[in-house]
This record gives sequence, C-alpha cells and structure tokens, in this order.
Amino acid sequence: MRLKYSMCFNVMGGLLVTMLVLWLTLSHSLYEFDSIYNKKAEAAFSSSRDMFLQHRIMLDSLQSFFQASEIVTPAEFEFFGKDLLKIKSAVAFTLTPELQLAYLSDSTMKDELSQLKLIRTSSGDVHASLAGYTLAFVTIDEPNMPYLVYAISHEQVMARIEQEQGICIRYQFEHVLLQSASCELMSSHWPFTWFSDSDSRYVDIAEHQIRFNLQISYQVPQKDVIELIVIMLLIAGLGGAFSALLYFKVKNQHIVQKIQLENRSKLAVLASINHEIRTPINAILGYSRMLKEAQPDPLAFDKLIDKMMWSANLLYSVAENTLNYSKAEVGQLRLNQYSVNLHEYVSNIQDYYRAFSATSGKSLQIVVSKTLPKFIELDGTKLFQLMTNIINNAFKYSTGSEVHCYIDLRLKPFKGVNRPVLRVLIRDFGQGMSVSAKRALVDPFVLDAYSPHASSSQASSSGIGLGLYTCKRLLEQIGGQFMLRSQPGKGTTVMLHFPCQLAKTKMRLAIEYAQQDILIVDDNLFSLEVCKAMLSHDGFKTLCVDNAAQALDLFRRQLPQIVIVDYRLRETNGLQLIRQMQQLLQDNRSSPEREPTCRFFLLSANDSHEIPEFDQFPEVSFMQKPFNMDLFLSKLV
Repeated sequence: MRLKYSMCFNVMGGLLVTMLVLWLTLSHSLYEFDSIYNKKAEAAFSSSRDMFLQHRIMLDSLQSFFQASEIVTPAEFEFFGKDLLKIKSAVAFTLTPELQLAYLSDSTMKDELSQLKLIRTSSGDVHASLAGYTLAFVTIDEPNMPYLVYAISHEQVMARIEQEQGICIRYQFEHVLLQSASCELMSSHWPFTWFSDSDSRYVDIAEHQIRFNLQISYQVPQKDVIELIVIMLLIAGLGGAFSALLYFKVKNQHIVQKIQLENRSKLAVLASINHEIRTPINAILGYSRMLKEAQPDPLAFDKLIDKMMWSANLLYSVAENTLNYSKAEVGQLRLNQYSVNLHEYVSNIQDYYRAFSATSGKSLQIVVSKTLPKFIELDGTKLFQLMTNIINNAFKYSTGSEVHCYIDLRLKPFKGVNRPVLRVLIRDFGQGMSVSAKRALVDPFVLDAYSPHASSSQASSSGIGLGLYTCKRLLEQIGGQFMLRSQPGKGTTVMLHFPCQLAKTKMRLAIEYAQQDILIVDDNLFSLEVCKAMLSHDGFKTLCVDNAAQALDLFRRQLPQIVIVDYRLRETNGLQLIRQMQQLLQDNRSSPEREPTCRFFLLSANDSHEIPEFDQFPEVSFMQKPFNMDLFLSKLV
C-alpha cells in the first residue's frame, strides 16, 4: 500500500508540475495575443473614428458655407466643395424641392450621380440611394435648394481600412456591409477559433442621420497557433516522460528494497529455523543420554520419555511451520480433511502439553462445547499446528500461569450458504502484546516478543513472528479466519475459525481388522518399525519390507488386503510399485478360484498435488508423513 501511495504521489506530482507549466505557457501566450489585439483594435478604432470625424467636419463646413452666404453660385459651391473634398473620399450636391440635382462639388461625378434614386414618402421624408455610396441628408437655408446631400464613397472607405493589416474591420450601414480582406482570411476551424477576439461600436454622422456599426475582429495567425500547440505538446510529452521516470524510479527502488528484504528474510528464516531445530534436537539428545544412564526407575523413565516426546513434537512443529510458511508464500496450501474424533484429539493435545506444564509451571485448560459432535471432518495436522503455535507462544512469553482454550462449532455464512467452522479461542492472562509485536501478523520477522517484558534478542531468535505470520497466512488460504486482541495488563486472546465438515459417527473396532494383512514398504527401517508398532497396537497383522523387489515377491505370495507404500524408494517410486502390484492383481483375477481385492495407500512427506502422476491413481489413498493412525482409520472405514 505504501508503494502504491508513493508511486501515485510521484506521478501526480509530475503531472501537476506539467499542468502548471502548461497553464503558465498558455496564460503567457494568451496575454501576448491579447496585447497584440488591443493594439491593433485601438489603432483601427482610432483610424475609423478620425476618418468619420473628418467627414462630419466637412459636412458641417458645407452646411455652414450656405448659412454664411446670402447667395451661393454653382461655381462657388464647386470651388469650395472640390477644394474641401479634394481627398475624393466624398462628394456633395444639393437638391431642389422637386428633388432635382442642382449644385455639385465635383462636375466629373455628374454621370455617376445619374444612378441616384430619390423617393419622397407620404410624410414628406426623402430617401435616397446611390450604388457605392452612403448618403447623409442635411437641410440648408436656400429656398430653391432645401437639401444638401453628403455622399461617402465606399471605395475610399475600403482603401482606408485596408491600410490596417492583420485585423478584420467591418462597417455595417443599414443594408450595406463593408469588410477588409483580412476578414476572409480568418479560419472557422477548431482550434483557431479559440484564439480570436472581437469588439463593436456604433458611430453617428450628421446628427444621427447616418449610423453604422463598426466591428473589429482579430484572429491569431495560424502559424502562431500551431507553434503554441507544438510547444504545449512538447511540454506535455516531457512532463509525461518525467512522471513516468518518477514512477519507474520509485518502482525500481521498491524492487531493490523488496530484494533486500527477501534476502534479509531468508537469512532470518534460516536463523530462526536453525535456532528452533537445535533446541529440541539438543533436548532429545540430552534426554536420550539421561535415559540411557538413569537407574531403573519407572517414574523417571516416564518423565524423560514425556520430555523427549515434547521435544520431538516441537521439532515436528518447526518443520511444519517452515514448510507451510513456504507454501503460504506461493499460495500452495491445501486441506487434507479426514474424520477426527475430537475427544481423542483434545486428549492428545493435553497429553502433548503435560510434560511442558510440569517444567514451566503453567497449565493448559481445554474446554470442549457439549454441543460439539464426536466426529468431525477436518485437516487435523494443520489444526494441530495452528493450536500448538498459539499455545506455545502463550506458554513461552505470557507472564500468566494459565492458558485457556475453548472449542465449539459455529455456522458461518459463506456465499449465501451457512457452512460449519470449528471455533478455537485461546487466551492467556499475561501483560499482553506490545504494538510492535502485533506487527508480526504482517511482518514475519518483527524484532519484538509476545510479552512487552521480553528482550529484543529473545524475540528475534524465538520464531514467534514466523509462527503468527504462518497461522494467519495458512487460515487465509484455506478459507478460515485469524483474529487477535491484546490489551496491556489483560492478556492476549486469539480466535481461529477453522473450516470443517460434519461427519457421520464411525465406530472403529479393532476386531474388524484383526484378520487383515497389511504390507508396509519403506526403505527407512525406523519408519517401518514405528508404523508396525502403531498398526499392531490396533490389531493389524503387519508385513514389513524395505525394498521393491521383496515387496513384489511378498505381495505375490501373500496378497495382503492393505498396502502402505512410501513414495520415495531406492530403486523406484511408490506409484510405480503400486502399478506393478495392480498388474499382479489383474493376473490373479483371471483365475476363477478367487477374486483378490486390495486397498492401496501412498505415504509421502509432500502434498498429493506435489507428486507427479498422482492424479492417474484415483483409487490410491494419500497420507502425509508422519503416519497418522486416525487419518489411516478414517480413510479405511
């Protein structure tokens, strides 16, 4: 989770910096574009305002010319008007009451004025139109010429506005629109329309007889827009690359840290295993020497044997912890369920801790719910490992003198169906766990102890972290649940929800097997001796061999009803030997005198899914070492 936050923080930081740079670049460019527009627009407005102010002054001058003179001759009007309007941006003429042309400021314009259209309305107003001109009417004090018309040349206006480069200027005169050539060059496509500005103003001439709308539009040149887009894309690309580099940098740092942590974890595992294995081995060797040198005292013998059994079981627990830790890390844990007599199972656990209780001064009390059935199907090996791990921690690190264990059955909803789980609650009454010790559930090598009074050196070598971590990981992968609660001064409580199934009661009577022969094949003589003793105790007649050749010969002669084969043999493996025995059975079935049957069991230290080709032998029952009599009987019945 910390890696995820760190990578997201770096990526978001890089993206935020990139967005900030993009925003600054865009803001600066827009500011520059606005500055250019404001300068061009102000120049265009000023030029247009000056141009039309000149027309208004000339119109006022012509009107004053008539007012100042009692009699104005055509020659005087032409001389005054032509000199006044020498820039030829306008022409002036007068009209009689009959709307006939009278005086003209420029006689060369007479032919062009022949296209003049005049209309008098019923109210007495005069409307005039002339192609290429905008007309303004004013009254003068000449009785024979009451109208003075001022015509502004559109051509001259266009010539004036074309002087403003790079900006669109539009004049809207009623039904006439004049615009510069730059207006046609403006693009209507995205994204160029984003980089444009416009403004408009109204201007009046001759006492509001002429009113036009002056529009100024500006669009950033396409070259500048493309240049800005390219720059922003480069910035975005560099920012994205920078963010990606930050992401991979953090990820690579995490990979390096993970490799370093794995290396330290492996060393910690080896150190923990080394310590945990040497302690029970040293005890077994010491107790064996004491047993050999002790005087014939049955009570002393019993105590030494109990302690040796405790040490051996502790050594087995270490091996199981190590194996299940490795399997939990790669997600390869499996359940091997079989029918278990819970009362015998609990009694075995109490016997397991009797020797330890005598030497540690601490006692274990186990209470089984009366509603719990006698037989139940579960993986007794893994449950034993879980319970002993937690109880061992309580015995070893708790400052209290008692450890309580309560076992009952609960129905827990799972995917809409209530399924049974075995609930195991283990509680001690010590000082409780420190905060850092609880980290053992997520960090299997935390350097703290179960009790806050334990030293760090003790905790680091005790393997407690590995045990708690293994318990939690094991339960998570087999569908169970691990809960821990610890309060200072009130002790620690651990609750396990272990998956199980309800089983029918099975009565196991030794007389049912007294007449059956069992062939045991194992190249380890100690294993043969132990298996033979356990099976003989339950009334089986056992035949033991340590090699495949003798096993085949004895099988051919005796045809036992049960065969237990170790998977690893010197000459072959157990599955190949079973295949040869099955072939012998096929050959004997050809004889009509008898129809031999046989049950086959494969014994291995590995799980069944780790044995190649085991799926090809569905009729073979699998058992994991060490040999478990309860598991064997549950599969046999």
